[in-house]
Amino acid sequence: MATLTAPQTTPFTFTPSKHSPASFPPTPPSPPPSSTPLLLTTTTTTSPPNKRKHSDISSAPPPPLPPPNYKTLINTSPKTTPFEKRVYHLLLTIPPGSFTTYALLSTHLNSSPRAVGNALRKNPFAPGVPCHRVLSTGNSLGGFKGKISRKSADGVGGVDTLIEKRDLLRKEGVKFDDKGRALGTPFRGFK
Repeated sequence: MATLTAPQTTPFTFTPSKHSPASFPPTPPSPPPSSTPLLLTTTTTTSPPNKRKHSDISSAPPPPLPPPNYKTLINTSPKTTPFEKRVYHLLLTIPPGSFTTYALLSTHLNSSPRAVGNALRKNPFAPGVPCHRVLSTGNSLGGFKGKISRKSADGVGGVDTLIEKRDLLRKEGVKFDDKGRALGTPFRGFK
C-alpha cells in the first residue's frame, strides 16, 4: 500500500492589521512539516466584516447648485449689445405663468417689434431669461429660436420650435385655445 506524503510548505502565521479587531488572537505557528501521512482536516474560521470608516460613506446627495444670477450674467456678457441687455432685463420681470407681446415690449423700450424679436432670437441665456414668454399680437405663438410659424419655401419652418415654446408655456400654467392662442391678458407691468 502506498503512503501519501505532504509536500514541504511554509507555515502561515496571522499578523493583526489595522483592519482586524484586537479580539482575534494571532494564530500560533504550525508545526514544521514532516514526512507523516497526509491527513485531510477542515477547519472553519470566520473573518471579521470589512468595516469602512464613517467618512468613506456618503449617504446624502451633494447640495444643489444655486441658480445662476441672470442679472449679473446679462450685465457682464461681452457679446450682448446695450439694447439686448435692456430686453433681457425686461424678460426677467415677466412672472412664470404670464406672457407679453413683442409690441408691448417694443413700446416700453421705444423700439420696434422686429428689433425686440432679433434680440430674443440671439438670447444666450434661454430659458433662464424667458424669451418664450413673448408672443405676437393676438396672443399667437409668433416665433421661437429664429423660426416662425409659417413654413418656408424649403419646407423647413418653425413647427418643432413652436411646439417647444408652447410646451414651456404650458408647464408654467399658460392655457391655449383650440387655435393655438394663449388665453388671458398679456403682462404689462414692466419695471
